[in-house]
Amino acid sequence: MSIGNTFKEFCQSIKLVDSDVWNDRFKKITKKINEKYYNSDDDSRHRLRVGSTGRYTATSDASDYDVLYYLPWDTYDRFDSHEHGQSDLLQEVKQCIKETYNRTDVRADGQVVDVKFNDGLIEIVPGFENDDKSFQYPDTHGGGSWKRTNPRPEKEQCKIDNINSNGTFRDLTRMIRVWKNHKGFVFQGILIDTLVHNFFEENKDIVNNTSYSDYPQLMYDLFKYLGKQDPKQIFWHALGSNQNIEAKDKQFIKKAKAACDDLAEVDLDDEDEVLDTFKDLFGYSFSKVTNNSNISSEEEFASSLFRSINIQGTFDIECTVKKSGFLDHGIAYFKHNYKALLKFSNLVFSVKNESFPEKYRKRKINYYWKVKNYGVEAKAARCLRGTIVKGERTHTETTRYTNMHHYVECYAVVDNIVIARSKVIVPIGDR
Repeated sequence: MSIGNTFKEFCQSIKLVDSDVWNDRFKKITKKINEKYYNSDDDSRHRLRVGSTGRYTATSDASDYDVLYYLPWDTYDRFDSHEHGQSDLLQEVKQCIKETYNRTDVRADGQVVDVKFNDGLIEIVPGFENDDKSFQYPDTHGGGSWKRTNPRPEKEQCKIDNINSNGTFRDLTRMIRVWKNHKGFVFQGILIDTLVHNFFEENKDIVNNTSYSDYPQLMYDLFKYLGKQDPKQIFWHALGSNQNIEAKDKQFIKKAKAACDDLAEVDLDDEDEVLDTFKDLFGYSFSKVTNNSNISSEEEFASSLFRSINIQGTFDIECTVKKSGFLDHGIAYFKHNYKALLKFSNLVFSVKNESFPEKYRKRKINYYWKVKNYGVEAKAARCLRGTIVKGERTHTETTRYTNMHHYVECYAVVDNIVIARSKVIVPIGDR
């Protein structure tokens, strides 16, 4: 398959397509809210899809749908007089939804009402439309307050950019999401869309006249642009609305520089080099499009095993090496001093330094581990491995097969969604 056809098929495969099941859920919730607040059985009015799924920049494995329902202002007046009005409003909307979904897990938390289904989540934001078409919405944190958001211009700008670029704009935003989820770092969706828009504004002649065969060069240019962002910058202005986007985690800058360096070494006219590099950048979702014969039939991948990958937090894997004749040291010590580990060393992997959004702090986080071996010895022993197994915060292994590319990866999973992942390379030498 040519480079152009590969990227065309890949971009089609990661495009989110609304299903009848989700559309039916939106209608049922809309009808119930309209019945309560507008004395109407309309199933489409007073609803606005927001977030990445509303801007149509989400990927095909998206499992969270953000929907803003705008209520009458007399409802605002009623709750604004309460001591805990924001919390009371969310609780009322929660009870309203429970009348339709009485067997579904519905929770009011922070700024939203979560409606949790087996295959995903609808986050409902009750709001009140201002004269300028922005919205007030409740925030229960810090004693409660009303916040402002303005999603319509953001949705409209994404639409305009996508039309002007003949679809390339949304292709780029989705590929960046696949990249960040595969590499395992936090990169807010609205910031992704904003920076791709800014790149688009500075490179209109290139973006507006591109084809799928040009995507490797286009991604290189985009990574280069992302890598030049100022790590000291506190916030960016959102596309369309100019709302402030605060980015506390700016790992994307370092990661983009690394991706740019990888692509700089590639002959973009060499099909095999290009595809191999993007397999590393995008992971299994790209590899399966290329019909990669090197993928073991026994190997498992997070993108196909779990419902979704949506990186929202981070953690580190700490690896302690225990070997007779040596003091216990971290794996970095052996890599620095000996380049590799000796065979039959005992390894203890531990999850450390977790950083997750507040909404996950009281939730059960499950950890899954994957061990992947490479090389002649492991293949001869039929021990290339690669399955993903549920475990605990620690995991133990023994080094057995010589190769410099073995790795151990860990996934933090909530509700069958990968919210964080981390990986450590385990090089093993023969002396």
